[in-house]
Amino acid sequence: MALIQDLKRRLNLHFPGAIIQLSRFRHGERVGGSLVWAGFEGKEQIDRQGELRTVVRELPRDEQLQVSFIMTLTPHERAMLNEPDF
Repeated sequence: MALIQDLKRRLNLHFPGAIIQLSRFRHGERVGGSLVWAGFEGKEQIDRQGELRTVVRELPRDEQLQVSFIMTLTPHERAMLNEPDF
């Protein structure tokens, strides 16, 4: 659990005001989730992931290897995912 708390703290510093949801999966071996931030507006996914990777690289190497996939979304994109299909 310390990894999730540390990663959330670092992400909050780099992405102020972001909504961060992280959890462990694969029997606790991996961490993944989502990062929703208005600052991603107008940025390509590759650039968003690059910014995220910069923060993950601040972690010790063994912890970096536990971070699997974190979706990077704008608030609008997240809202679109939550809308029911018609």
